[in-house]
Amino acid sequence: MKNTKKLTFSAVLSALAVAIMYIGAALEVLDLSTAAMASICVMLILTELGMKYAFLTYATIGVLSLLLLPIKTAAIMFVGFLGFYPMAKLVFERKFRGALCLVLKIVLLNVCTFAMLLVVRYVMTEALWFEIMVLVLANIVFVVYDFALTTLLRAYVFKWRKMLKIKF
Repeated sequence: MKNTKKLTFSAVLSALAVAIMYIGAALEVLDLSTAAMASICVMLILTELGMKYAFLTYATIGVLSLLLLPIKTAAIMFVGFLGFYPMAKLVFERKFRGALCLVLKIVLLNVCTFAMLLVVRYVMTEALWFEIMVLVLANIVFVVYDFALTTLLRAYVFKWRKMLKIKF
């Protein structure tokens, strides 16, 4: 019974994440925002159920979004970086402190962004200036995203968790 609750919670948040990304794909301007919001679902699973369920939720959201979204930009961003970032963030922050932790997270971002740009380059022809602009802007936005994710996690753990009364 206990595993059924965990599985149900994971499935509901997976469905919510895919629905959020579907809205972003339908509007076509909220791709990055909705992929970031979907990663919050992975963060909640990671906080409540642990790494195994978080990885399975990430995989579920990734596969479903790649299959179901009419425009795949949000799905690619989720699968390419934003979906697994909460798990990587946890690992980095447990093992490293301070500036080294931030540098390693930025290196991870740049490696993933570069890999996504290579995929996009072979699928679509983009100019070099566009790729450089994406790398620079990704680094700036990432620092804000990392801070926001940490703030949301703290708010969830210290305030919202008690109000929601989630028990496993």
